[in-house]
Amino acid sequence: MDKIQLYETFFQKSNSYYQEQLKYYEQGKKWRFNYSALIFGVFWFLYRKMYLEFFIIFIFYYLETIFENVVLTKLIGMEQTKVVNFSVTIVLLITLGIIGNNLYIKKTNRTLKNAEKKYSEIEKQKEYIAKKGGTSYIYITFLLFLLILSVFLN
Repeated sequence: MDKIQLYETFFQKSNSYYQEQLKYYEQGKKWRFNYSALIFGVFWFLYRKMYLEFFIIFIFYYLETIFENVVLTKLIGMEQTKVVNFSVTIVLLITLGIIGNNLYIKKTNRTLKNAEKKYSEIEKQKEYIAKKGGTSYIYITFLLFLLILSVFLN
């Protein structure tokens, strides 16, 4: 089995799109814009099973929001802080669109290397890659539930 089939196993339903992104990545074109990451933000990272990346982005945005609420509201007022928050959100979403494919290809390559290290049999590698790749709605559903719950509790 060649490497292309392992990538296909990881990419699953979006195989053709990500195979194309992989070609660009291997040609040195590492920053290809991902509109899904722009539109769905951190939810896209959860959907693509990029949990570490999601956590880092979430912590960054959470700390930035605390900074706005604690420091900026005292310095520039609530209305100006809302403008800053909106601007930061837009910049963050655009940044996620820019880095999304790059991070996903890197995660794919790490997963394929881990499979190769863990298992010598190709079928075991494929099972591992299939489990780690693809998409998932579980954590998106959980996060949406938490967000809705927080709105009702406030």
